[in-house]
Parts: sequence; C-alpha cells; structure tokens
Amino acid sequence: MGKKGKGKGNKLAKMSEEERARYLQMRADMEEETRRRKMQLISMYMKNKLKREDAFGRLNMAKINQEWRSILRQVKIQELRREIVDVESFFQEALKRKDQVIHRLIAHIESTEDMYANLQQSHMENITRIVGKSRIEFFRTIYEDDKQAVLSQWEQDSAGFKEMHAQKQQQLECVFYQLEENTDGVG
Repeated sequence: MGKKGKGKGNKLAKMSEEERARYLQMRADMEEETRRRKMQLISMYMKNKLKREDAFGRLNMAKINQEWRSILRQVKIQELRREIVDVESFFQEALKRKDQVIHRLIAHIESTEDMYANLQQSHMENITRIVGKSRIEFFRTIYEDDKQAVLSQWEQDSAGFKEMHAQKQQQLECVFYQLEENTDGVG
C-alpha cells in the first residue's frame, strides 16, 4: 500500500496542474460511477426482494382468506345441523300431538257410536212394544236405511280423516327430506 500511495503521489507530482485536475476529475467521475452502479445494484436487489415479498404476502393472504372461509363454512354447517335437529324434533312433537288428537277423536266416535247403538236399541224395543208387527217392519226399514246412511257417512268421514292424516304425514316427510337434502348439498 505504501508503494501504491507513493506511486500515485509521484505520478501526481510529475503532472502539470491541468493534467492533475483532469486526472483527479476522472478519478472522481470513476468513483461516482462506481457509487452510482452500487446504488443501482442495491436498488434492483431491493426492488426484486420487495416483489418477492409482495408475492409471498399475496399468497399468504389468499391462504388466510381460504382458511377463514373454510372455518365460516364449518360454523354454518354446524348451525344448520342444529337447526335441522330442532325442526325435526318440533315436527315429531307436532306429529305426536296430532296423532293423540286423532286417537282421542276416534275413541270419542267409538264411544258415541256405542251410546248411539244402545239408545237406538232401547228406542227400537220401546217402539216394538208400542206398535204392532206390521208397523215395526216399516220402522225397521226406515231405521236400517237411516243406520246405513249414518254408517256410510261415518265411513266417509273416517276415510277423510285417514286421508288427511296420510297427507299431513307425507308433507312432514317431504319437509324433512328436503331439509336433509339441503344439508347434504351444503356439506
């Protein structure tokens, strides 16, 4: 290092003022150019690094968003499952209550039929005692006709109740299956 420094010093000492100024200017320009290139390299390195970091940041943000949506879907699925269980239990209870009402009505109809049959029998016995045999046949025919009309009306009503019960049962099953299908579509 000592020799180089002396060589430059000798070299500068041998030069004229003008040459020395040009030489020093050229050295300063070269150093400035070297510094400028270093700054460009550092700038390009930083820009490339920022681009990579930005790309990684976008990728990580996409992963976070995807995971968040997945968590939200799982929460929604759990809520829907709970809601389906609640709706199912509600409809089961409603169906049970309606079945109980139907059974009570049927029992009431049967007891009423028994009472009606007893009253009718009693009435017929009284009529038989009061009226002669020929008139009894006339009233018996009327009674049988009325009885058949009442029985056919009761059978029609009973069939209507059973059909309505079957329709309501089918509607409840349709609702349940629709809910189950929607749940399977979501999951």
